[in-house]
Amino acid sequence: MAELRTVTALGALGALGMGAVLVLAGCRVVGGEEADPALVRALPITAPAAPRPGATTAPAARGKGGWPRALPRLPGASGPVALVVPRAEVNAPVTPIESGVDGALEPPSLDQADLAGWDRLGPAPGEPGSAVVVGHLDTRTGPAVFAGLSRVRKGDAVVVTREDGTAVVFRVSAIERVRKSAFPVKKVYRSLPHPTIRLVTCGGAYDVERHSYDDNLIVYGDLAGWYRLSDFSRA
Repeated sequence: MAELRTVTALGALGALGMGAVLVLAGCRVVGGEEADPALVRALPITAPAAPRPGATTAPAARGKGGWPRALPRLPGASGPVALVVPRAEVNAPVTPIESGVDGALEPPSLDQADLAGWDRLGPAPGEPGSAVVVGHLDTRTGPAVFAGLSRVRKGDAVVVTREDGTAVVFRVSAIERVRKSAFPVKKVYRSLPHPTIRLVTCGGAYDVERHSYDDNLIVYGDLAGWYRLSDFSRA
């Protein structure tokens, strides 16, 4: 069974002194739905080239690497619906989650382990800053939403479909495995002027006595493009 450990930015200062904990509790709201299978089949594994740091628009190349023409400006605000990571075979509904009274982030419960939880107290994917999405690695009965996340490589695509009929694409810039007792709160929740995403799950060895994995696996991604969902049918 996957036990995650992280905290929201609001709970960072206290957690840094005593170890960060992600409480396994039931989520309050189920938000999104899986992406259209036709869209998933159309998505390349490798992301398009990311814009230069500080750029005010996304790249607008047509047809490079199987991607349609990107929209020419940065995405605005819109709620996330689905998370797709082609190499990891992830196609998951996104549900909003938030921290409890103790400042710890509450992910989807284990009986909803096919959901990805977005920290709605932070930026939505596509807004400036660090959008944080967490998911379980497994349960007692089998794999969970992020079972394949360890297969992700630098340069891979992480795609979030949105309520406004668009998809925000991130390019994986780094993959990090850290001890849960040393979760890099400030790095994960870093305030940035451009959109980024962080995917978090469990990793490392499983401690049978504690019923917990030793580590967290963190995938970092930077904005690579913003697209209309309808454009993928014409790519």
